Amino acid sequence: MSSRRSFIKNGCTLCGAVVAGVSVVSLLEACKTGAGVIVADVSQNKITVPLLSISDKTAQVIRSKKLDYDILLVRESENKYHALLMKCTHQANPLIAAQNGLYCNLHGSRFDLNGNVVEEPATRPLEKYAVTTDNENIIIHL
Repeated sequence: MSSRRSFIKNGCTLCGAVVAGVSVVSLLEACKTGAGVIVADVSQNKITVPLLSISDKTAQVIRSKKLDYDILLVRESENKYHALLMKCTHQANPLIAAQNGLYCNLHGSRFDLNGNVVEEPATRPLEKYAVTTDNENIIIHL
């Protein structure tokens, strides 16, 4: 009975998202936007990502075995970045990166690339990490 309930709930969430303007096509854009996931290691509460790995992208998903959730690294301008924890602030569900922001497939919350809530039920913005750069790397400070 529980699996049937989950199936119906998830199906209704997807239908609701499509009706609300989040098309399946835009959800699939996540694959295209990030061109995959960069796997990085956490060392001294920092993640270091080569600048070249995001030079032609607006955003890139960063994954580490040491973190429970992925991080979305977002380029604001040529040398300015910020990072968002891909954890929904509604009920801690992992988020999906899409071309124009982040989406929670459990309850439909949406966030823009600055981490602000675009669509509820989430009401709090995403956790944001400071980011610095040097000549070759982007450093995410956890």
